[in-house]
Amino acid sequence: MYRTIGELKFSISSIKNSYLNCEFIYHSISRMKNFVFKLIVVLGSFIITPCSYAQNCKVLDKDLVGTYTGDCKNGKAEGVGKAVGTNTYEGEFKLGYPDGVGMYTDVKGNSYKGSFKKGKREGDGVAVVMNEKGEPTTVKGFWKKDKYIGEFEYVYKITNKTFMVSSATVVAEPANPVPTIEVNIESVTGGSVDLHGDIPKPTLTETIFLSGSYQNMNTITSQQKRNTYILQNLIYPASIIFKIGSEEVQVNFNEKKNYKLTIVLRS
Repeated sequence: MYRTIGELKFSISSIKNSYLNCEFIYHSISRMKNFVFKLIVVLGSFIITPCSYAQNCKVLDKDLVGTYTGDCKNGKAEGVGKAVGTNTYEGEFKLGYPDGVGMYTDVKGNSYKGSFKKGKREGDGVAVVMNEKGEPTTVKGFWKKDKYIGEFEYVYKITNKTFMVSSATVVAEPANPVPTIEVNIESVTGGSVDLHGDIPKPTLTETIFLSGSYQNMNTITSQQKRNTYILQNLIYPASIIFKIGSEEVQVNFNEKKNYKLTIVLRS
């Protein structure tokens, strides 16, 4: 149905549709405003609540008791936070104690950045220790039960041995002026005699240095049950693969010491 006013022709139904569209848009905008407002309120509560709640969290390290800001669970510091007492700690917490990765600074300015477990230094980290003159000394390495154990977590570590290697053992001794690694290789039957004659002893066929180096190697084959190889003038840390034919043993030697490695093959 059309109406004409002068030269203007228009549809009454089109006016109704336009009105309904405008009304729909108006209500949609209103609903969106309400949604945005509610969203802001909810997000605000999430932002504000942890901070205000965290103030009531307990920190169980007596030297960190004072103020705490951060994550909280069951009334104790848990997650990421910062505690300031006599000393200061910022990092990960668990059950009220530093646990995970963080940085601890005491009242004298000594600091430690690294791993913690139940409030104690545990694992790798870097400590900065101040002397009486206020000069810093940096110590890198590993801690166990809050005590420094050295630059490496292990003096040595056997990282791999193939199936036909029955056992591989290492003994570490204080290093002489010339650091050495003595490698003894034997098998259950090697060096024995059977109906066919002497059973050959296993031999070291190759040494592969993934890190470190050595200058020379002496071989001792006069023993009945084993062959011995002595690597001299080692540079540590050294990661070495010892190959006995198709079998192999890999060992990481970290500290400057004399080592005795004994490899026993299955028969």
